[in-house]
Amino acid sequence: MPSQKNIDQVNDLSEKLARAKAVLITDHTGLSVAEQRQLRESVLEAGGQFLVAKNRLFKLAFSKSRNNHVPQDVEDVLQGPTSLLFAFEDEIAPLKAIVTFSESHERPHVKLGILLEPEDKVLTAKEVVTLAKLPTKDQLIARLIGTLNSPSVRLINTLSGNTRKLIYILKTQQKNLESNPKTEGGE
Repeated sequence: MPSQKNIDQVNDLSEKLARAKAVLITDHTGLSVAEQRQLRESVLEAGGQFLVAKNRLFKLAFSKSRNNHVPQDVEDVLQGPTSLLFAFEDEIAPLKAIVTFSESHERPHVKLGILLEPEDKVLTAKEVVTLAKLPTKDQLIARLIGTLNSPSVRLINTLSGNTRKLIYILKTQQKNLESNPKTEGGE
């Protein structure tokens, strides 16, 4: 009979899987406690959660939350020390945080990624790194707004350019008239 602690952990993992947009399965071997704390903080700031879980409990939770189906790729990587990253708000930002951390510390090693929305899509470690290199949602929105504003700013500059030229010509003409006053009758 399973212990209450394990039942609670499976329920907790199932709840996290239900809320998450993506999950990353990693091997955290070799990370010190201080490095794990630093990694957890950076992932938390990015809108995710990083935790260590037993493989068997994660399989049960995944199966429970995904209609009794665990993809074979996921089954294959759930061996040895396993840590999980749950991306709740943005699929990319927490992945970016962990990939950036692993580039500077050489750990944790990415085993596999799973995009949970709209349907389960298993990603290789290489695909996860590629995805993490993409701009975040906020960066993409900022770029889109800049792109959308760009034509209107150019149009305003173009339309006001002729007015500026006319003003410049009139000022130049005014200076010429002031420096060379002509008599009304002509010369």
